[in-house]
Amino acid sequence: MSHRAMRSSWAGRMLGAGAAALLAGALLSACAQQKPGGGATQVASAGRPNILFILADDLGYGDLGIFGSEIPTPNLDALAKDGMLLTDFYAAMTCSPTRSMLMSGVDNHRAGLGVMSAPTRADQKGKPGYEGYLNFRVASLADLMTDAGYNTYMIGKWHLSDGARVETGPHARGFKHVFASFDGAAHLGGWDWRGPQPSNYWDDDKVVHVGDDWYTTRDYTKKMLGYLEQGRAEGRPFFAYMAYTAPHWPLQAPKESIARFKGWYDDGYEALYAKRFARQKQLGLVPKDAPPIDDARFKPRWNTLTPEQKAVEARHMEIYAAMVSDLDIYVGEVIAYLKKTGQYDNTFIMFMSDNGAESGRRDLAPNIQQHVGKEYNHSLENLGSATSYIMYGANWASASATPFFRHKATGYEGGVHVPAFVHYPKKVTPGSRSDAMGTVMDLLPTFLALAGAPQPGTSYRGKPVLQPEGVSLLPLLYGQATAVHASDEIHGWELFGYRSVRQGDWKLVWDAAVPPAQRRWQLFDMSKDFEEQHDLSASKPAEFATMQQAWDAYAKHNGVIF
Repeated sequence: MSHRAMRSSWAGRMLGAGAAALLAGALLSACAQQKPGGGATQVASAGRPNILFILADDLGYGDLGIFGSEIPTPNLDALAKDGMLLTDFYAAMTCSPTRSMLMSGVDNHRAGLGVMSAPTRADQKGKPGYEGYLNFRVASLADLMTDAGYNTYMIGKWHLSDGARVETGPHARGFKHVFASFDGAAHLGGWDWRGPQPSNYWDDDKVVHVGDDWYTTRDYTKKMLGYLEQGRAEGRPFFAYMAYTAPHWPLQAPKESIARFKGWYDDGYEALYAKRFARQKQLGLVPKDAPPIDDARFKPRWNTLTPEQKAVEARHMEIYAAMVSDLDIYVGEVIAYLKKTGQYDNTFIMFMSDNGAESGRRDLAPNIQQHVGKEYNHSLENLGSATSYIMYGANWASASATPFFRHKATGYEGGVHVPAFVHYPKKVTPGSRSDAMGTVMDLLPTFLALAGAPQPGTSYRGKPVLQPEGVSLLPLLYGQATAVHASDEIHGWELFGYRSVRQGDWKLVWDAAVPPAQRRWQLFDMSKDFEEQHDLSASKPAEFATMQQAWDAYAKHNGVIF
């Protein structure tokens, strides 16, 4: 394998010379350096945009109207239609790894979330990158944006703390104002997502609880609108991070929201997948001649369910749709505020999901069942209320993941390939689309470039740090480049025994869901098999060997202990 072919996304990510020159020239012409208090280098420039970053939780690729869904999401769809659709965008396999990559610009195995929280295995404990929180070997995006002169606000799910340690909370890592759950919460009332105990929230640097009249999507939005209005008089641009917890489990929404979808899913999950797949073909997201994935993965088949079982299953999806719809409605309130205050045209907006659709039924796991059966009411009429505790399972998740295979927590496309788009009237062409690859690690460099701020080097605030390894997406978004990642760059994922690596059109996947004796590497040509249905490991031995080397390079560089 040549040196060029082995060059990875961390070692010399480079733009084309023309795009790099354009970006460098834009930054040099727009910015002037000055020293703010505290000794950090601040880059000031006139007319810098506000930045609004919206992150959904467990939203599948096909769950928005603009990506083929039947769920009405007019506000998000309008932003995407007036901006640029990103059809080849990647997150990590699950939530906290994605969030660590967002906040650091490096792989989660380096940023502190090599596993989702504190490791339990002896071989991972105490190892760099396995701290279980956003470690201090990275400069936080919020700190960097603060240094750049931005007001920084966050609402939603943090999931990067070490318990209640203030120094690992979002306020200490750079957000001026925060109202966020530690690592997730139930949606109605103040309960934890794990069960009947109060959920912990960060209110700046204080740990607080909320009352019974709490609805995450609604009340997180209110908090953010308050921060934006409070800071408006200061005349500074803002960086607002809205990390909604919808539509993460448990599935809960107000009764009136659920009622809007009564009867929508009575045809079942196979029919829903078929409808979304057909719609994605109409939208040009899927090739016209692409075959659907075999319905054999839907178990049990819809036509084998009793009428009572169908009613319960359909209600699960009705609640999920209500949560997605409400997410859109409350994002619409933020958009209305920006328009009312004259800030809309000068706000760069990006939306994405933190990973693929959730397929598990952890509500049925023994450690949760022991209290779910006692504390909750799962009658059909009560499903979706604060006193119910359910997930929608693998069948509906397969419809959410349309057109991809598998789900969250796997290295397949359904786990890491997420819906994403940007909206910025000043620079991004309305109605545009990019099929070029991008990753969540690219967002820190992108946001700093928008702010006219430098990226951190190998030291920050007097301490050594890891340099960000993502690249700015601005040349791509501004139409100055067709790609920002070279075709030979290596992109990898690992968690819970799942592994995958992509280089150009080739992707290697390790399936941890099958019995141990059947586990092996599978090779896919993504240019012809985006659904990952045809393993080429036997018929393409040279490519198979090359991709195994690519995996080894990724794992070695990032200190993966799998």
